[in-house]
Amino acid sequence: MRTFLLVKAALLPLPLYALGAWMGCPFEAAAAGLLYGIAWALLRHRGKLPPPFETALLAGLAVVVVAHLAGAADLARHSNAIVLAALALGATVSIAIGRPWTGEFSAGEYQGASASPLFRIINAQISGVWAVLFAWFALASFLALPSLATTIPMVLGGIASVLMPRVLVKRALIRMAQGDQRNAWPAPDFAKPIVAPAADETCDVAVIGAGLGGLTAAALLAQEGLKVHVYEHHVVPGGFSHTWLRVAHARDPETNAKLVFRFDSGVHDVSGWYPGGTVHTLFTRLGIANDSRWSRLDHRYVLDGKTVDVPRDWRAYAAKLGEMYPADASGIAALFEEIAAIFKGMFSTAEGRSGIPGTPSSPDALLAFARNNPLAMQWMDKPWDVFIRRHVKGEAALAWISALTGYISDSGRTLTVADMVPLYGYYFHGGHYPVGGSGVIAESLVRAIEAAGGEVHLRTPVVRILTEAMTARGLIVHDHKGRERRVAAKAVVCNADLSIMLSKLIDDADVRAAFETQMGPMTPACSAVAVHLGIKGKLDMPAVVHVAADGAHGGMVIPSVLDPSCAPEGYSTIEILKLVPDAEARTWYPGEPSDDAHDLDAVRHSNAYIDRKARMGDELIAMARHVIPDIDARIVFRNEATPLTYQRYSWTRHGSIYGTRTSNGKAPVKTPVANLTLAGAATHGAGVEAVVISGALAAEALVPGLLSRPAAARQARPMAAAATGSAASSAA
Repeated sequence: MRTFLLVKAALLPLPLYALGAWMGCPFEAAAAGLLYGIAWALLRHRGKLPPPFETALLAGLAVVVVAHLAGAADLARHSNAIVLAALALGATVSIAIGRPWTGEFSAGEYQGASASPLFRIINAQISGVWAVLFAWFALASFLALPSLATTIPMVLGGIASVLMPRVLVKRALIRMAQGDQRNAWPAPDFAKPIVAPAADETCDVAVIGAGLGGLTAAALLAQEGLKVHVYEHHVVPGGFSHTWLRVAHARDPETNAKLVFRFDSGVHDVSGWYPGGTVHTLFTRLGIANDSRWSRLDHRYVLDGKTVDVPRDWRAYAAKLGEMYPADASGIAALFEEIAAIFKGMFSTAEGRSGIPGTPSSPDALLAFARNNPLAMQWMDKPWDVFIRRHVKGEAALAWISALTGYISDSGRTLTVADMVPLYGYYFHGGHYPVGGSGVIAESLVRAIEAAGGEVHLRTPVVRILTEAMTARGLIVHDHKGRERRVAAKAVVCNADLSIMLSKLIDDADVRAAFETQMGPMTPACSAVAVHLGIKGKLDMPAVVHVAADGAHGGMVIPSVLDPSCAPEGYSTIEILKLVPDAEARTWYPGEPSDDAHDLDAVRHSNAYIDRKARMGDELIAMARHVIPDIDARIVFRNEATPLTYQRYSWTRHGSIYGTRTSNGKAPVKTPVANLTLAGAATHGAGVEAVVISGALAAEALVPGLLSRPAAARQARPMAAAATGSAASSAA
């Protein structure tokens, strides 16, 4: 209501002039309207230029006043035409700059929803209608056309102004509630039997890849009573969420015992693990939330010559940053409050959906969301950098605001508010680490799948997705003995690297063309280099340390701070990682990068590769000296990982750790191929919480409404003992 009244007040000069002109006093009416408009603009806009439509109205009135004062009778007698022409120009300019003047009225009636792209399109259309009408009225007045020439358009324009918004808004809300409709194929009919006499095995859903996205989809679908088979090329499930063991060459000098260390392949700091959080709520539905114990991680930043341990109270952290940068203190506090409001809005849609946020499912729910979360509606699709610079000006302070960017990307230039706000969950609710290592997450999901009758096949790479008439029909896989097997399925969930899927798993040119047309050119996201260390002694510091010093940028994770079982008594584990852009990742390959890890065996054993890997590890250890000065003398085990390592174990192009980037935004969950859905970083970004969301939505695309229905009753298992990990990964 406040916005609506403000808009009415801003446009009051127009009815003032219209009334005066009708009474035969155009000069007095224009002067009164102009004086009021100037006073309002000074009061409301505080010296800044008003919006184009208001500015044009004042300009038109000013021309009328000047014409009368100057005695320009020929001009003055066209006062109405002047004002109307100015309005037509103002309406046109408002559309051209992306701020259609009728949007202010939408903001009053529809509040936050008016900031959405669809509403902007609607307001541009309505503003365009009025631009044409104002131009016609100006011409009719100038030519002194009969009143019928303006009366009929005026009536039609009035009717359109009443009906158009309602019709267009209703249609827009229905479209928004339907979500992404680029590939609106119907869900498969799982009640029908599969007719595939040539198949070696059949299932309802075949899942490619046992990453957390694929396992999440498989667990949900299996618990719906579907026959689900997961196929994974590696010897352990989890993708970047598995653990591996290594034995140091040296023994403990006092006990002569072997020194066995457990490391994580990538996952350490999991968001969404709190009561009501995405991961915790979904795992509760699956009956596996109590499978393991989780510990909250604390963070330390070594940045801008400062060392800061992040408080667990996010407002205390904002206050600490304000103390460090007093000129931006109030802006930092205001920014954190806005981020908290947007975060709350984004995840409010998860209620009643097993913890998975999504688009409200009805027009009324969308309007309610918009009214309750105007900031989220206005800013989610806008650039993060633009959003934060409204409050924080100093570059040093801005670096702290975006310090977690590396959790999802090697570059913040293209990130939106919707990309970055979920990262603030680490400040609002904390990140957590499962005791026993990241592998226990995958192991819990596998148990849920198998308990519901599903199957997880390890050492079984997928070599082809079978399609027919732009519909997924199953897979061809190689079992652990290398034998080819044909799997007939009613649907396929692909948790593999998207670009690998298109180039290696699909041989239908029409299918590939459909993907490329819809998603545009694809490039791998960033890769990484890492060094895993076993060191003597314990470390008294937070489990996560972010370092930006002397030109080095990277992160350190010390799992043994939270879980002593990952190192022998009296020892610690440290994992140091640095992101590398795709262009740098490619330099690790001697020629054109191959998607076949076996093609690179010779490279991994070459002296040039081994030497470069060692130099890279030395650089990462040098970065760690800023935090642990005596680290070199304490190292008893060391192992490096490069883009080739990540490619070998995760089968991603160029060793990408954050999936595939598509040119036309994030990839859709439902693909152009019917009954083929995607799960993983390509659809919802990197990170455990994001890929769990992607897997859940991939499942719901095949079984609509799945997340909103109560899960079948099951008894949660008691707390399990911490796992010790596997000896499966990260050696080359």
